[in-house]
Amino acid sequence: MIFKNNPTRREWLGATLAVAAASALPLNAWAQRKYPQQPVKLIVPFAAAGAIDNITRTVAQQMSRELQQSVVVENRAGAAGNIGAAAVARAQPDGYTLLVGTSATHGANPSLFNKPGYDAFNDFEPIAYFGSVPNVLVVHPQKGPRNVAELVARAKAEPGKLTYASAGLGTSLHLAGVMFERASGVQLTHVPYKGGAPASVDLMGGVVDMMFDTVAVSLPLVQSGKTRALAVASAERHPSLPEVPTFAELGFKGVEAGTWAGLFAPKGTPADVVAELRRASDAALADNGVRTSLRGMGVQTVSRSGPAFREFVQEEIRKNAQLVKAAKISPE
Repeated sequence: MIFKNNPTRREWLGATLAVAAASALPLNAWAQRKYPQQPVKLIVPFAAAGAIDNITRTVAQQMSRELQQSVVVENRAGAAGNIGAAAVARAQPDGYTLLVGTSATHGANPSLFNKPGYDAFNDFEPIAYFGSVPNVLVVHPQKGPRNVAELVARAKAEPGKLTYASAGLGTSLHLAGVMFERASGVQLTHVPYKGGAPASVDLMGGVVDMMFDTVAVSLPLVQSGKTRALAVASAERHPSLPEVPTFAELGFKGVEAGTWAGLFAPKGTPADVVAELRRASDAALADNGVRTSLRGMGVQTVSRSGPAFREFVQEEIRKNAQLVKAAKISPE
């Protein structure tokens, strides 16, 4: 700062403040940088290497490019997803700890557990829907019926005789069976197993008559002739099973079930952060490489972000509450 003649005290003070303001600009600019300024953590409330984990890691890799920041996936399994969901519900709402919610945490669990540790609808801000792996009804290739019409006829002739396996009480595989019973007016006997794998083994061995399982798991068994697919529980035919009709095509409305996943932030996350997360998620899901990878996992993607995703979650909670009640499952 250059002065003419001798500077006054006021001029010296003004010059000092100007220098101080100029030197503070880099710090202020750094502090006001747009989100994110540090790695973003996605909590997957299930074990690694499962369907939800694989979907998440595929999307997260592309999201990190969109956000120009690391997106880290952390598995926090337990209590059918409730442990991870509750942890995120209590996390600081700053956009750095997010939840990959699912058909369990934001569908069935609110009705299956008296105290899941979180409010699925009110404790989260829905960001974006990743996609779903629909269930498919499969039977024994030789002993099972050739189509759904034949299955329904057998079931109505002998109510309660036909059995269907599932991965456990209250799972999407179990509730898919409840949907089918309600839509077709038949009475089946549910046989719960501790996981889908032993249920599949008994189906192939002829111990049980049928089961609903995810397309991702069933596909290799169907292709190898170890099971036969009768119908897909989704709104549209699955690209990996183009010859298999949907239940709706066969006249059974409302039989749509599967495993879905989506991104959630803790309630109270700033609107600009939510908007940036939605932008990054939507861009990642629109990437051709991501879409190809998800299709390879049997995932069907639907554009569902923001308010549309919130409405979807609300309907999932309502629908599952009805199914749990119809199945006479007492909350834990």
